[in-house]
Amino acid sequence: MNSAPDTAWNGLRLCAAVFSERKAPALQRGDRVGMTDIDPQADIELHSADGHVTVSVPLAGAVTGDWLRCYQKLALATEVPVQAQARRDRAWIVVSVPVSSDRGQVAATLDAARALIAKTDAAAERPPATAETEASVRDWWAGRLGSVPRRPVSGPRMAGAQAEKRWPMAVTLVLAIAVPLLLPPRFSLGPVWAIPAVEALLLVAIVAIDRGRIDRRSTAGRVLTLVLVAVLVADAAGVTGRLITDLIEGGPETNSPTDLLKTGFLVWFYTIVAFTFLYWVFDGGGPESRFLTPPQFPDLAFPGQLNPQVAAPNWRPEFFDYLYLGFTDATAFSPTDVMPLARWAKLAMTVQAVGSLFLLGLVVARAVNILK
Repeated sequence: MNSAPDTAWNGLRLCAAVFSERKAPALQRGDRVGMTDIDPQADIELHSADGHVTVSVPLAGAVTGDWLRCYQKLALATEVPVQAQARRDRAWIVVSVPVSSDRGQVAATLDAARALIAKTDAAAERPPATAETEASVRDWWAGRLGSVPRRPVSGPRMAGAQAEKRWPMAVTLVLAIAVPLLLPPRFSLGPVWAIPAVEALLLVAIVAIDRGRIDRRSTAGRVLTLVLVAVLVADAAGVTGRLITDLIEGGPETNSPTDLLKTGFLVWFYTIVAFTFLYWVFDGGGPESRFLTPPQFPDLAFPGQLNPQVAAPNWRPEFFDYLYLGFTDATAFSPTDVMPLARWAKLAMTVQAVGSLFLLGLVVARAVNILK
């Protein structure tokens, strides 16, 4: 038996057409349609045939032919094995139950047949246009819940959505700023403090512009953020290239397993942070755009966008989600739960995966070779 909401509302749409064409009103009580229900004073009738038990349940009061037709349409739409019948001033609902049904199945079928009585009354009380519109809305909603939307995110910012806070990005960047200071000096093109100082100044300027909350567009803030991403990616590429070169040709840190694993971990972490910022800043035009005007088609599709049923209302990816994306791509060497849709996203994830594969593979191989 199908009890899905959309089938019931298909029946209500058909009922709207029935009541819109009726020539005589249903049973009236004052200005309202009389509420129909089973007759508690009358007894039911039971008949057995062909492996089914047929139950005739009497209704209290008279009903119109339109009411009977509406009830029947609802029963067909919801696949409840029941028919509505009437003779003179008496009406029944006739339910057919297989003899193989257990007590719970029998009760569920009879309850479903009785519930259709109230739905039929509700259709009779609504103006036909109202019932038609309500059915259309219910159909749309049921379809939306029952299928994956083609457009994971669309439309303007929803009411109640909160702006992303800046502190997760700031904390992660502070950790990344410490990496060049912990690496051997030969990994820096200039003074060891130069790149960390530039990154720290950019962080302070960005936080000062938006006051710690990303809820408005700022040209200056966007430019500074892009510069920060460029510095991070360039420096991460430089230290990764330096380490890979040392692993292939031999370098001071490659002679000690402790120094090698420490340097390898710091470089690997630095690349994860760099790509995290890259994804976070470029996906959908950046965090400001994702908050103010969510893109119709995101560059990176997160599970909460592909399947809204698993996420809270107004959900959108924030910095920690992109940090997780950067980590999983660096460890799995491929997409996991986040799907790259834009070409730049596919290229970025490919570069990160290949770089991480070379880095981890060479570091582990060299460390094992030293231990032997």
